[in-house]
Amino acid sequence: MRVQRLFFYALVPSAMLFASCNCSGDSASGAPCDLPEDCRDDQMCVDGTCQVVATAPDSSGGNPSSCEVDEDGDGYGQGCARGPDCDDQDATQTGTEVCDGRDNDCDGEADNGVLSACGDCDPFCTRGGIGTGTENPFDPSTDPSQGVGVDPDGALILNSEEINTDFIWIANTEEGSVSRFSTTPDENGDYLEVGRYITGDDRDVSGPGVPTTRSRLQMDPSRTSVNTLGDVYVGNREWRTYGGGSSGVNGSVTRISVLGEDCPDTNGDGEITTSGFGGVAPTTMLPWGEDDCVLWHRDLADSEYDVRQIRAVAAQDVEGPDGELLQYVWIGGYATDRIAKLDGVTGEVLLVTEAPVRPYGFAIDAAGNLWMSTREGRRIGRLDTTMCSETNLAGCDEDICVGEGAGFDDCAKQRIDGTQHTPYGITVDFKQRVWIGGGDIERYDPSAPVGNRWVRVGYGSGGIAIHGIAADAQGWIWGAGQGSGVIRVNADEPAMGEDQSWVAVEGTTGFSNKGMAVDSDGKIWSITRSDRAVVIDPGAGLTEATVDSDVARSIVDPYTYSDMTGLQLRLATNPRGFYRHVLELCEGETAAWGVLRWMAETPAGTRVVFRVVTADTRAELDTLAGTESNWISVAAVPGDDPPAAIGTALDAAGVGSKAFLMVEVVLIADRSSSTEVITPRVESFDVTQSCPPILN
Repeated sequence: MRVQRLFFYALVPSAMLFASCNCSGDSASGAPCDLPEDCRDDQMCVDGTCQVVATAPDSSGGNPSSCEVDEDGDGYGQGCARGPDCDDQDATQTGTEVCDGRDNDCDGEADNGVLSACGDCDPFCTRGGIGTGTENPFDPSTDPSQGVGVDPDGALILNSEEINTDFIWIANTEEGSVSRFSTTPDENGDYLEVGRYITGDDRDVSGPGVPTTRSRLQMDPSRTSVNTLGDVYVGNREWRTYGGGSSGVNGSVTRISVLGEDCPDTNGDGEITTSGFGGVAPTTMLPWGEDDCVLWHRDLADSEYDVRQIRAVAAQDVEGPDGELLQYVWIGGYATDRIAKLDGVTGEVLLVTEAPVRPYGFAIDAAGNLWMSTREGRRIGRLDTTMCSETNLAGCDEDICVGEGAGFDDCAKQRIDGTQHTPYGITVDFKQRVWIGGGDIERYDPSAPVGNRWVRVGYGSGGIAIHGIAADAQGWIWGAGQGSGVIRVNADEPAMGEDQSWVAVEGTTGFSNKGMAVDSDGKIWSITRSDRAVVIDPGAGLTEATVDSDVARSIVDPYTYSDMTGLQLRLATNPRGFYRHVLELCEGETAAWGVLRWMAETPAGTRVVFRVVTADTRAELDTLAGTESNWISVAAVPGDDPPAAIGTALDAAGVGSKAFLMVEVVLIADRSSSTEVITPRVESFDVTQSCPPILN
């Protein structure tokens, strides 16, 4: 991260430093004043200070004489040594401009030519900026950023292809763990496993007649969903005995951090302890309760919640009222037809409600609709998360609407028939269209007229032809064909004909493809039941692709699919990106952060939010920036106009001005169906600070 250190030197005349010293106890020259009577008889109030009236000696060389005409008593006028007065009826308009918010020289403009570098009257104020027209252009490669890029002019814009989903989470189902792999190959071309974590506390079921190999029950992780921070939520389906076979219904979810050695000290032992992996094969996996990267675990299978056999998980990150990121996760219990919403930060259960269909898979769209596949009938379901929420539980209790169109599309819970095959995997593309796997690949467009919403690709004819399904940023749909390889589909023209619409990617057959994911570089990951991943680097054309079929060979019987990288969440929901820049305050006890100015364009449906954190040290600053609640909102556009007072916001938060300041600019756009995203545009922003000289 780049730190911009601002060094400023103010040349201040010594008279200014001592101008307000009244050493004689009366109104000495330079004493502050508002009116002429605030000064001695031989002084006048000029520009806010008492000054001796300037006079000129008479022709005989005797005592100086007064002005011939000085009606406003400011020492300027006809015959005055100071010179003429541009307005002898206004003592503030002396003819000489000073920084006081007034038009002293009668030219129709206040403070022209005498403002500080900050555009105010603080002679100790300086400013430092970044962006177009400054010495510091925006550079997402050096300053922390995500989901943003720069346009040809150097302004910040949203760019979903710059989302840092540099890791993929793969559930090792039979082992009861989840692995984190880097999606960027190392210098040898290997995709390294960088962490492996147990997903829950195993249970002892030893007793008479129980074989030793089956004396403990383990978690059964399968569904994963990654939030915009890169953390994973793992859903555990059933209890499984070591050595094989299921033994009871589980219902728990675990959140694991992506930060590795930078994870918080969750167990409070004063050290950061987490699994250490340096290559393809694992080296350590810590026992349950000892890994600081396991943030929380929530059991939902009890009588209070009754959300059991978790087969659907979906992270949901939404914008809060002050531009903050609110984190949630939705959990689907297949055995009990119930849905739970959890606080993503704490794991607290916020609500539990009946599902419109028995949930087998989840996907969230930009409007907050939770779409779900089911293995019970040829249908899909929808839950409006804005109508059914912890603040509107009445919406969760509404009857399920069965149908489409007016009166159905606006229900809190909707059941939609019409699929030609029983669904399996599910996803939503960036044009807000729902895609399902199963016997075929099918597309449901909720914005199309009723009767024209379903389109079938025509790939399969029965059974479970397609398991996991994913949509990328280039307009392709990817399906995991368990027996026929990875299927690539043209998302806009899925039914043009077999040789134009879809293709089985060469080199992907024979591996029992199960889960599908897209990484930050646009590569496609197929997680197979053959204890490996197949990685596809797609070319521009339908049949163009490079395949590596020997990746992640350390995974253990992964029965895993859904959003394993977080890119699906980012592509389908409202685009959000950020750019962060660090500045350092000048020295001095009275040094303080001033105001924020910016130049930005926000077309309809877009927003820009400015937030800050401040700290005494750089290390503390980075730590504070990692917790959402530490950010302080300064301005939101549209709504606020520059300048915005950073110092005031810091004082109001009880923080005050500290040595380091991190400024975050958040870019947000509302995504609508079948339209391209319009992005806000930030040309530049700068921050002022007041740096009074240090007097010894």
